[in-house]
Amino acid sequence: MTNKNLYKNLGAKIRHLRNSKGLTISKLAELADMNEYYLGEIERAEKKASLDILSKLANVLDLELYMLLKFDNSG
Repeated sequence: MTNKNLYKNLGAKIRHLRNSKGLTISKLAELADMNEYYLGEIERAEKKASLDILSKLANVLDLELYMLLKFDNSG
């Protein structure tokens, strides 16, 4: 997986998980103590998230950090 695909897949996974929990981008950003515009950029793979940010997102989404970075064979 290339770096570009990694960030696209990560952003798509965060968006999917956020939607499956019924959270708006604003609410997830608030709960993760981050800027909603930055979260949108992460979801669109326009910005790279630090481990600190990914850890906060995983915590709010009730996941272990490694699960956020685990992708199935198709993506």
